[in-house]
Amino acid sequence: MVTDQSAQPWDHSQQAQQPRPSSNRRMPHGQQPAETQPPCGRQPPYGDAPVGSAALGYGYSGEGQSPHGRAPYGQPQYRDAFPRQLGFAMHPPKKPALLAATLPMAGKSFALVLQPLEQRVGRWFLAWAIAIGFFFGGQIISLALLMPGMVAFFLQLDPTAAPTDEAELTADLLAEVIGSPLGMAGVNMAWAAMIPGVIVALAAFGKGAAGYASSVVGRWRWGAVGRSALLILPIFAIYIGVSLWMDPSVEWQWDPNWGLVAVVLLTTPLQATGEEFTFRGLLPQLMGGWLRHRYVPALVMLLPVLTVIVLQPATWYLSLLALVAAAVGPWVLRGPLGNAVWTGLATGLLFGAMHTHPSIAATLQLSLVGFTCSMLTYRTGGLEAASVLHTANNVFIMVPLALTGVSAFSSAQPVAGEDWLSFGITALALGLAYLAVHFAMRGAQRFTTGAPAADLLVSQPRPPMAAPVVTR
Repeated sequence: MVTDQSAQPWDHSQQAQQPRPSSNRRMPHGQQPAETQPPCGRQPPYGDAPVGSAALGYGYSGEGQSPHGRAPYGQPQYRDAFPRQLGFAMHPPKKPALLAATLPMAGKSFALVLQPLEQRVGRWFLAWAIAIGFFFGGQIISLALLMPGMVAFFLQLDPTAAPTDEAELTADLLAEVIGSPLGMAGVNMAWAAMIPGVIVALAAFGKGAAGYASSVVGRWRWGAVGRSALLILPIFAIYIGVSLWMDPSVEWQWDPNWGLVAVVLLTTPLQATGEEFTFRGLLPQLMGGWLRHRYVPALVMLLPVLTVIVLQPATWYLSLLALVAAAVGPWVLRGPLGNAVWTGLATGLLFGAMHTHPSIAATLQLSLVGFTCSMLTYRTGGLEAASVLHTANNVFIMVPLALTGVSAFSSAQPVAGEDWLSFGITALALGLAYLAVHFAMRGAQRFTTGAPAADLLVSQPRPPMAAPVVTR
């Protein structure tokens, strides 16, 4: 029978009754004092080395060392932190709750870099809290920049005039407030705040984790930005030019609003990148990092979906489809590519619903932009190419309109067209952009290279315990 007590060389009660030998007494060569020999016919108990030989264990040479698991003579005896070697399989030590993150494991796609941290429940909720805090902080900044325009708009309303239609009043508010340079800066900076928000949120997972908010390399790759820009910008320049030329609502006149042009060029790249950090970065990483429990992605998407449904009730159906994709995807599509597909569908549908466009074709067009950005993120291993595509889409729409003196938010459509022909042209441009990046950027790192000791953060099944060998 095996007990949980520490093995001792022999009974301490017998040892205590025997006098200690004098240090000046010389023994014949090859002999030891009688009190250091076990009683006749007894073997050293299980787990200790034979008398006179080196004790088993790490760091013990036998000479001048105490037996494995025992402190030197006269010091308190503590149980060893590891199980005994003889007859038992070695088990790894229990991970402390605040173990520093070691990221990432080898061969993980961008959305799966948090998988070594599947059981870090506290840090997972802390990351959520940080990201939500930055999101509302960005809304406060946006509101502060929009407030002067809103006050001026409502002060100029005539209270004696007949009440106007609510939709018309909202359109006028967008044209006056968001169409101004300060208002445009407010809208863009609200999403720009999510760039540091996502980085700080991932930093909650431990040292080195924040860098993987942007790519599998652990940093933002400016080289990938330049290469993807050379491929995507010409395609989108032609695509947006054709779409605007086909739009009958655009009145081409040279009346540039240089303040609006400057704000678009300076802040729209930050706005587009902030949305990519949120929709193609944080959400897929929090969903894909905990795939052991396949219901977690639906819980991750629940709060954003409910928020979009409350703020944009007109597109509630797309929000619910995004929640269904997050709930069903982990059970149907497996592997890195499957994970990229269902997270792309979920976040793309939510991305389209967030824009609340009145046209179904234009809303699906925006969802297709989000899905393409997700696939670019998977193919290149980071957010750089997706951010370039998103920036090109917004800048090439807003700058030509600002040169005519109007804002993209002055009309009811933040995209070039709202019919199915425009949807087809958009799909063609997005497909060409993805194929160009796919084939021309083969050298872009797609999966993580791994970090030392990352595998220790993943729970491994314990090997069966061998039965102890009992000697008589």
